[in-house]
Amino acid sequence: MLSIDDKVISAQDISSKFKVFSNTSYLKAQKGSVAVCIESVTDWLSLCFYAKEAGLTVMPIHASTPEALAKKYADRAGCYALIYQTLDNVTLFPENEAPDTAPGLIQMSSGTTGEPKSIKRSWRSINQEVSAYVSHFSAPNSMTPVIACPVTHSYGLICGIFVGLARGKHPRVFTSINPKHLLKALLKLEQPLLYSSPLMIDTICMLWPSNSKLHAVMTSGTLMSGPVFERTKSKIKHFYQQYGCSEAGCVAISKTFDRANVIGEVLPHVTVKAGDNSKAPSEMVIKVKQPLDGQVSEIHTSDLGYFETIDGRRQLCFVARQDDTIIVSGLNVYPKDVEDIVLTHPHIKDAVLFKVKDHSTGYRAFLQFCAPHRFSDEDKAALRRWCYQHLATYQVPFDFVQVDAITRLPNGKVNRKAIAESYQLEAETQAVTA
Repeated sequence: MLSIDDKVISAQDISSKFKVFSNTSYLKAQKGSVAVCIESVTDWLSLCFYAKEAGLTVMPIHASTPEALAKKYADRAGCYALIYQTLDNVTLFPENEAPDTAPGLIQMSSGTTGEPKSIKRSWRSINQEVSAYVSHFSAPNSMTPVIACPVTHSYGLICGIFVGLARGKHPRVFTSINPKHLLKALLKLEQPLLYSSPLMIDTICMLWPSNSKLHAVMTSGTLMSGPVFERTKSKIKHFYQQYGCSEAGCVAISKTFDRANVIGEVLPHVTVKAGDNSKAPSEMVIKVKQPLDGQVSEIHTSDLGYFETIDGRRQLCFVARQDDTIIVSGLNVYPKDVEDIVLTHPHIKDAVLFKVKDHSTGYRAFLQFCAPHRFSDEDKAALRRWCYQHLATYQVPFDFVQVDAITRLPNGKVNRKAIAESYQLEAETQAVTA
């Protein structure tokens, strides 16, 4: 049993949909992969449960995706059918029809460093992840999972819904993420565990009554900034964080969220190679044994990290994306280090550091920021002086770009590459028109 918004979806409701699916020609086992891009979360989850039970491969596509783009994603992923918006609106790709010996779930990576990729995981691999997650992280056994994030992605779908059901709990899914509506729901529940983004968690904490604490939260996708972490932790009784990737699912869970960059203990079904200490981070390489054939997959994450022993436990710590690291005068500048400091400035409300190619130096670091008032040239000069007081010289941004709002992906991540490309395009346009 689960709830979607305020509607309870019973096992009987889902089984009735199973009967419809079983008589649908394009939902036959061993035929291939089916892409699903529909508004109804009930229909999507019912179809996902059916696929898992019947041995089908499904690929969820966010419901806001235009049909032409959804077709492109489906075809590129090798799907033989696309269900778009309604269950009877189906596009077939006969050339992609082929036997599927390892049914499962196809997920699109976030694509923050380039062209989005379609990554398939078998249902057996997902079951292995869920089992490891439940056995390793038993604290939420008495909590009610509240999923306020997309259930077309593995964080909400696998870690929120599948894990919650595996614990015998009643997951609550919220599709329209209205903070005040979510707040009311959380206040009515006993021991809720909120799965959401750092931005939503921060918003809920600002609205939360001062005489109590939110029972538990889980954050993922992107690290909280230092200032956000500091102001939210006093409002939350149990603060958790997890780390993973599309190829392996959840890899590590921080059971005691003491620092924003601590992503926790590695789950028992995987191994991770990373740096030995904070001064020598290295790429986090994940190894996972596949349950079908016993082969070991090695996943290069392009994320920099290191291990640190905290309270007697070996914890994985995140530093930065390799592609986001900016080399200035031969020294590594990690964006989050700079952003956390800049966000302590009394007038900076949001910030992101990105790199722009420079013909003479290779790359320069630029800071895009939001503030409650428009910064004059004098204000920016003062901000630069402030940065020199609080950052190492090589960490100080080359220039400061004020915007009304920083564009973020649904999971809270920023696309630094897109921000850099937009900045460069605007700079080139201004140079031509000048």
